Amino acid sequence: MTYEQYDALLMEYSGFICYISDVSTFEILHLTKAAMDLYGLKSPSEYTGQKCYRLFHGLDAPCPFCSNSSLRCGENHCQEYYNEKLERWMSVTNTLRHIGGRLCRLEITHDITKQREQLSQLSEQLTMESVLIKCVRILARERDMNTAINHFLETIGRFYDARRAYIFEFDGDAQVINNTFEWCAENISPDIEQLQNLPISCIEDWIAKFKESGEFFSASLEEDFDSAPADYRTLKLEGIQSLLAAPIIKDQEITGFLGVDDPGANSGNLTLLRAASDFIMEELEKRRLMNQLEYASYTDILTGLKNRNQYIRVLQEYSRKTPATLGIIFIDINGMKKINDTYGHSYGDYVITQVSSIMKDCLHDNLFRIGGDEFVALCKDIDKETFQNRVLKLRKELEAHKDCDVSLGSIWRSGEPDINSQLLQADELMYAEKQSYYHTILNTGRTERTGMASEVLQEIIEDRFVVFYQPQFHIKNQEIIGAEALVRKKDDNGELIPPDRFIPYYEVEGVIRHVDLYVLETVCRQLQRWLRQGIALRISVNFSRVTLMEPNIVQTILDTCVHYHVSPAHITVEVTESIGKMDHAQLKLLVHDLTAAGFHISLDDFGSKYSNLSILTALDFDVIKFDKTLVDELEHNYKSQVVMQNSIHICQDLENTRSIAEGIETRGQLDLLSDYACDYGQGYYFSRPLSLEQFDALLKEHAGKH
Repeated sequence: MTYEQYDALLMEYSGFICYISDVSTFEILHLTKAAMDLYGLKSPSEYTGQKCYRLFHGLDAPCPFCSNSSLRCGENHCQEYYNEKLERWMSVTNTLRHIGGRLCRLEITHDITKQREQLSQLSEQLTMESVLIKCVRILARERDMNTAINHFLETIGRFYDARRAYIFEFDGDAQVINNTFEWCAENISPDIEQLQNLPISCIEDWIAKFKESGEFFSASLEEDFDSAPADYRTLKLEGIQSLLAAPIIKDQEITGFLGVDDPGANSGNLTLLRAASDFIMEELEKRRLMNQLEYASYTDILTGLKNRNQYIRVLQEYSRKTPATLGIIFIDINGMKKINDTYGHSYGDYVITQVSSIMKDCLHDNLFRIGGDEFVALCKDIDKETFQNRVLKLRKELEAHKDCDVSLGSIWRSGEPDINSQLLQADELMYAEKQSYYHTILNTGRTERTGMASEVLQEIIEDRFVVFYQPQFHIKNQEIIGAEALVRKKDDNGELIPPDRFIPYYEVEGVIRHVDLYVLETVCRQLQRWLRQGIALRISVNFSRVTLMEPNIVQTILDTCVHYHVSPAHITVEVTESIGKMDHAQLKLLVHDLTAAGFHISLDDFGSKYSNLSILTALDFDVIKFDKTLVDELEHNYKSQVVMQNSIHICQDLENTRSIAEGIETRGQLDLLSDYACDYGQGYYFSRPLSLEQFDALLKEHAGKH
């Protein structure tokens, strides 16, 4: 057939890209004008005899996607393919026809490249939006912020088929940048540790690009960045060939950037990275606010030390997992209330910050401000010598600073110590030192910081405290062998206030030593008078555990006795079982020193609350005083009788230990105690606590009888 005949045959397709070829030989028989234009042909001679696969696709053999074998006469066959020679997407409709005695393929072609690009863009947009939705859900649902941001980066990294996705944040004050978050693809080593505290100057080119165009894509670092600047050298060290980056902007200032290394897909899509950087900015701002809240919740704002909330958290942690060794330091600023009242709170804050600063310089462990003027240091897993050296250094530094007048208590233990017990002992050692401090400055006339101590001493001067004497009797012959000195306080109306109304308060305030020593001095003065009258008695004087923890307390007590020419043999130092809460080594030394000085020691309130028999095995007491609660039920409770009888037997078996029962109120109680061979007794059956005049009268009465 001639060209004209083919042309006439394809008249209805003249405006289309269309061709006819022989099915068996693949020979091109005819092209429409539109097809010739598509392939740049000027005349039919240029395609006559050509194979369709060579002309249309530049191939040496039939196309892999050739559909000749699938074609049927009278049926249309449609397909799409990408023509690599033309770099265009084509949609074709094929059918078989008998033309001029040949079985021919008639193909009509449409260029659908534009439609495919639009569809690809739409698909990419849908994919990007789905990724963004996923990112938003991650940030909204994940409760842990660090985990949320890491999952967010993973989603971004996988969308771009990247090696790494990461966040850098600027530190404007230090002029450095830090890699704060990082996601790495499989088999890619993390770089985050190496990318810390980099100078901002190393990414000056990046910042310029961010300011000029926002996000950017560098397909080749070699071409886009001069090899001289530090930023390129840093990137090259990390093995990066290409990257995407978008600035993180807050209040129109660049505060960091989101980056993707070596993207393998969607590198032309910067929209996702731009949107992701906005989300990240919000999340980082949320993290900053939460960190501020966390900091405020667990940090003392004035000093920067940890606060009481964090102190409680750490103690709970130590309770669950006790350190092998633990050193505790309690510090209390002396006269803080007086400082604030006299010089103002600004100066008070200055003193507090100075103390905290010295603590930071001398100690390297958990430091807490747990109250207005109270500090604690918890030094875990530290040997005793190191701890003591730190305490010594701390003391020297505090003493060298004229404004830092503090009381300090410290204690170290090993072998999974009882933390609560150790805290109590350190606290009490601090209060014992505070009592000594007040005593010293009062004696030197410095009252500017004494506060409560001055008030107590003024009350002593005004005779607001009165000493009563409760007689103690020998059980067998009911002779007076001594008395227990009991303190009372007079209110403004002259009414007597019982000790349980003021003693605990004075202990908390750290001024109980003044009351204890006042009672001792009153007793010694009276003993001196009795001795001159030929009356030899032993008087029991109660001492607070806090007072007994005071440095050099034994010498202080002894000095008082010497001043009044009273032998220590006439004084019984009466302590409660709570003394057992003192540090074991310190307690043994105290008892040894008291005994060596000639004092008698009485263990008071034995049998009350949670009596600890182990204290009897650790220490030697001259007298064990059984608590009134044991005596109360003695006549009617068989178990009380068993406990009392066996407890008295323990005293008898212990060398040089006497027993005394307090709270005896009936003849029946006295008879049972006599049967059990209890040595001494006191209580209302014999006498109530008496004023000095009443006790003197009782002594004269008993002297007349015996």
